[in-house]
Amino acid sequence: MDSIPTRISLQSHLGTLRYRGPLPIWPNTTALGIEWDDETRGKHSGSYNGVKYFETSVPNSATFVKSGRSFDSKRSFLEALKWRYAPNEMDELEEADITFGNKVVQRVGFDKFRKLQAQLDKLSLVALDLQCIAYPSDGLNSFCPSIQDLDLSRNLFDCLLDVAKITIQLPRLRLLRLNGNRIISWDLSEDYDHAFKKIEVISLASTLIPPESISRLPKYFPAARECSLAQNNIASAEINFSVGWQSLESLDLSYNLFTTIPNITFANGATSPIKSLNLSHNSISETKSTSTNTPTLRALDLRHNNLNSWKDVDTLASQFTTVTDAKIQWNPFADGVADDDLQLAVIARWASLTSLNGMQVSQRERMNAEIYFMSKVSKAEVREFDLDSPRWKQLCDIYGPPVNSDILKKSNVLAITCVFSGAENKRKQVPRGLSVQKLQILVAKWYKIPAAFIKLALIDDDGTELIFEDSLRQIEYYGVDEGSIIKITEK
Repeated sequence: MDSIPTRISLQSHLGTLRYRGPLPIWPNTTALGIEWDDETRGKHSGSYNGVKYFETSVPNSATFVKSGRSFDSKRSFLEALKWRYAPNEMDELEEADITFGNKVVQRVGFDKFRKLQAQLDKLSLVALDLQCIAYPSDGLNSFCPSIQDLDLSRNLFDCLLDVAKITIQLPRLRLLRLNGNRIISWDLSEDYDHAFKKIEVISLASTLIPPESISRLPKYFPAARECSLAQNNIASAEINFSVGWQSLESLDLSYNLFTTIPNITFANGATSPIKSLNLSHNSISETKSTSTNTPTLRALDLRHNNLNSWKDVDTLASQFTTVTDAKIQWNPFADGVADDDLQLAVIARWASLTSLNGMQVSQRERMNAEIYFMSKVSKAEVREFDLDSPRWKQLCDIYGPPVNSDILKKSNVLAITCVFSGAENKRKQVPRGLSVQKLQILVAKWYKIPAAFIKLALIDDDGTELIFEDSLRQIEYYGVDEGSIIKITEK
């Protein structure tokens, strides 16, 4: 009889057996208390009539059943492997002993063994999810030495050590999925503390891994480039790893319970190496954290959270200055905003982005977004934007303060007339001190032509053209003053 707690499957529904004993409602029958992986099957948290019989990891995920129920049979790894990938070899297994060292692995006929070995030997990708696997097997080096990608999701492992006893026999294994295994013991003995040292991708979604075990992951998986901790009910604002994890590039924390962007720290002050951070489908409504921002972070996913204000976007932009790829759809701040307007506003506010919501941001798109945003700000059509912010100063340094703005004094602007063949003359106001390059950018917006192909010249009173040859010079260097006429030609 299995000890408690232990993993069980009842009619393909997975759970953890957490209680075996009396229950007043069934005086002559032993009751079993089960915490179900699918919490919707639960009715309580281990209590009956106010008496607590056991604890659950997830509230209201438990029920009591009578002990006469027949649980699904648990399997070894090798049994599940043969059933999935060599079903025709499942009979006639009692003819001879096949041994590895001093251990009997399986009683099969020799011809049967060789045929089975031939079928399994070349497997590189193995999917054994939902197979009621609870036990390791020996001799895997002979049966399946080529496995590189192994999916053991939603099985019945009680302890990580049993998984280690499998992976230590698979020298080529690089990708391991343990999603949905509600492992009870995460401890490893010294003999197996290197069992996962070559794993490059580890997925531990929906395992309800405790914080102290999260801390040990860099020791267990020192070579991991990607790690998924999705759907683990993590709510802490701090994630602390016990050592540095220099191989880690991607961390998936989606579908958890975060209300703020978590601080991710490593022992001894080690720098975070994370390049991609997925925080989608949480409840994040605060953006005050700064510890997560590292020089390596490039991709940030914040879709489906509770960011309520455009100020949150400005905070993100100032905090995550190395992020080039951001996803922030389906947050309340964007409610009622057209997709195109949302794209323009976020690009203008977040200077480092080259990709937003899965769409690439070209230099021309950025320039158009920033100029358009500045014009909206100058007309007081943008809410929740601080004109004293570093971003606004940065935009004004690039393009000059916006024209037609009440925030500018008239003495600081010049009225000019732009002349472009085939187009109507445009009378515009531009700030004094504007560079030729910035004027080219404005002209590009006004006439919808590429800035790189624009040539500007001042038309004197006698009709002489003075070409602006140095784009870094201020326009006043070439004599531009109030009422000047600027001729525009395409190179």
